[in-house]
Amino acid sequence: MQLSVIIVNYNVKYFLEQCLCSLFAATEQIDAEVWVIDNASTDGSIDYLKPKFPRAFFIANAENVGFAKANNQILENCKGDLVLFLNPDTILPEDCLTTCIEFMRNAAVGGLGIRMIDGSGKFLPESKRSFPTPLTAFYKLIGLSSLFPSSKTFSRYSLAYLDQYKNHEVDVLAGAFLLSRKEILVELNGFDEAFFMYGEDIDLSFRIQKLGYKNVYFSESTIVHFKGESTRKGSLNYVKMFYLAMSVFVKKHYTGASARVFAFFIHVAIWLRAAVAALVRFVLRIGMPLLDAVIIYASFKITNYCWVKYVREGQGFVRQLVDISLPGFTLVFLATATLAGIYDNKYRPLKAVYAAFIAIVVNLAVYSLLPEKYRFSRGVILIGGFIALLLITFVRWILIKTRFVEDDIEDNKLLQTIIVGSNEEFSHVKELFTHAGWQERIIGRVAVNGDRRDALGTIDELVELIGSSQVREIIFCEGYLTYKAIISLIQKVPNGISVRFYSAKTDSIVGSDSKNRLGEYVSAHPNFAIKDEYQKRMKRIVDVFVATLLLITFPIQIVLLRYNWSKNAIAVLLGKKTWVGYLNHQDTLPSLIPGTLSVTGNPAFLQPHLTKDAISKLDYLYAKNYDWKQDITIILGAYKKFSLSSKS
Repeated sequence: MQLSVIIVNYNVKYFLEQCLCSLFAATEQIDAEVWVIDNASTDGSIDYLKPKFPRAFFIANAENVGFAKANNQILENCKGDLVLFLNPDTILPEDCLTTCIEFMRNAAVGGLGIRMIDGSGKFLPESKRSFPTPLTAFYKLIGLSSLFPSSKTFSRYSLAYLDQYKNHEVDVLAGAFLLSRKEILVELNGFDEAFFMYGEDIDLSFRIQKLGYKNVYFSESTIVHFKGESTRKGSLNYVKMFYLAMSVFVKKHYTGASARVFAFFIHVAIWLRAAVAALVRFVLRIGMPLLDAVIIYASFKITNYCWVKYVREGQGFVRQLVDISLPGFTLVFLATATLAGIYDNKYRPLKAVYAAFIAIVVNLAVYSLLPEKYRFSRGVILIGGFIALLLITFVRWILIKTRFVEDDIEDNKLLQTIIVGSNEEFSHVKELFTHAGWQERIIGRVAVNGDRRDALGTIDELVELIGSSQVREIIFCEGYLTYKAIISLIQKVPNGISVRFYSAKTDSIVGSDSKNRLGEYVSAHPNFAIKDEYQKRMKRIVDVFVATLLLITFPIQIVLLRYNWSKNAIAVLLGKKTWVGYLNHQDTLPSLIPGTLSVTGNPAFLQPHLTKDAISKLDYLYAKNYDWKQDITIILGAYKKFSLSSKS
């Protein structure tokens, strides 16, 4: 057998689905076997993929044993003369493996890596690397390699000065695509299992060279690797894991003075990098809230000044009251906006408008509840709040337009999408988008086979169409277009455009806008909005707000209501119940604590005269399309229905 492919999977079933489609297309002319080792995924990867790919061998581990150990599980039993270690979040062109195997006929080559791009078409520098000497590791960890990417001195780790479009003999092969001879791997006992994450590919590359073989960066084919080297490069955890891997590598391969020097440099670098990472994280975490706090306070302060000067004709408020109230209302505004999700996607102007408007309403509510002697001006609170809203929104808009920050797209409905494919492929993608509730995003199709009926244009006009149609997202359909053609095309797509992949044999669409972001996907299986962290938080806020309001007005409620709202309010405050819940518990839906009301707006104990299918459908739609404002509508409707009437 020519080739064995080994893939270790952990919770990326839709990316692996696309990967396997491209892999089997790339092995059509090759005598090959494919192994998938699942490291205790919780997303149902095996159950989902096994029926779809009967030619692949699937192994399910009971626990996550790490990348190295999982790969080694198959090494002894696989039959290929060559072994390819492949990441599950990759896509291969059809001729990739045939060209690589042909190149491996050179007996001097012991290991082969490949040119990799991320999901947006950008070259991944980890495609070619050198060994981490003390200085190269130090330069990488403190960031000099990023500051001077073309320097032979500072950027030696990623070899950025070497032409990415030419083959090169290199030191390190990336574990995302590492091709070697089985006889070499067996002699080396595969990956060293002392490396759990990071470093195992460096160590194996080092040992391949020690046997006298060459490691080659192969530029004659290009694959997509969606997540790149890491999805958390700026985190302290990444620094820690990278350091631990380097420590294992040093202890294993360096001795004497060189090992001590290496260890010293690594320790210095780790502390510097950790300090920088902590500082950056601190600034990113408090930078926007701090700026917002200044804007809000300044808005109230300026409004107060103008109000006194022009409305009250110079007659000021009590100084002590103003000095306490303005900071107080600033904190209330900021806290409410935070809970309303302004920092879930902190640079989105629309999110800022929405959250700030809620903050204004809450501020006015707080103002109205204050004793008379602590009030000073509703006008200042209202006008100051709206000025703050406008300024907060404007600042975010400026930050995005000047590209000072990356536009963190929060609402996929804002994207305008074109689909590059045949009429049949276009119909399939539309079905997937309908499942996700995003069908309104699609503005049209780009023809790939000369059939321009109902198409925006042809593949040759793609770049022009992007500019004229304000497109934000492109979905490339594999079928009429080959994987090789798609990989070539995405490298020509302008910056700022999201790129997605769809294979005709799958029920999913995948993509990632950069190597530092987690991947995104759309599938035929429903995405429940009620699982969204923002929606869950807002549901709880609505529960607490309504319960508190009912308890504050308890004397009125006990007279007016025939439904025991106050008793239920206590259960809601304690988190034992939610105001709106399912009609009937279903294991197929996201879990939800019992509701005092059902999705129909009736008390939960009143079961409607509906079929089981109808009840299931109502609960399904509630979970899938959930929006916290929907709860408010249901609660208000129930309140009206069960108030101002005799109790029962």
